[in-house]
Amino acid sequence: MAAVEVHGLEGFSGGGWIREFRRSGWDLAAELDYAALTPDIDFVTFLRTLSRFGYFTFGPITIDVAVIEDILHRTAPRGEGGPTHPPVTDEYVAFSNLLWEEVRRSGRRTLDEMHYLLAFMRWGRGLPGRVFGELGVRVEDVERYATELSAGQRADGPAEKLYSTEDAAAYYGVHVQTVRAWIRSGKLPASNLAGQKSIRIRESDLKAVLEPIDPKDDLDSAGGACEKEGT
Repeated sequence: MAAVEVHGLEGFSGGGWIREFRRSGWDLAAELDYAALTPDIDFVTFLRTLSRFGYFTFGPITIDVAVIEDILHRTAPRGEGGPTHPPVTDEYVAFSNLLWEEVRRSGRRTLDEMHYLLAFMRWGRGLPGRVFGELGVRVEDVERYATELSAGQRADGPAEKLYSTEDAAAYYGVHVQTVRAWIRSGKLPASNLAGQKSIRIRESDLKAVLEPIDPKDDLDSAGGACEKEGT
């Protein structure tokens, strides 16, 4: 797969990004009073580094970084370590092996942000497994998006403001159930927000629906049975 710069890392490239990423990982381990790196610590560090306005976004993925960070702070082991403690866990070694398998699979010689993202998705354990399981996003979906992005078939511009279904309803001047019906039918793109039972709509998608369908028609098609969804 062609190399693709993950959205949000314009300020960090090559070895400079890796150094910043690794330093931040050890800082986070220190916050947790933990003397070793773990895949969960690396995952939160990765999200922190690539986030904008508090969110990590790339194609079909949208993650509220503060929520995931809070989960780590509440669940991570604490107070372990010392002079004889190994700097990495066995689990971290296993993840590192998976990460380098990702590099070999790509045919590239240098480690980049896409390798990390795909490795976290394939890991399937701990926080990465929980987050990507919640999102229901497949590795194939992200690889396809990245390929289209590198081919110029998609534009991955600046991070966008995200709207709730209530915000979207106010924007269109319709009932919130109408917006949910549009989302279910695929007429209005939306993303599940990892870490919360909620949906968010990108500003560009909100503005792209220039000719909203008749609200009455959508509510009729929904059968009036719009289940309760997070906002």
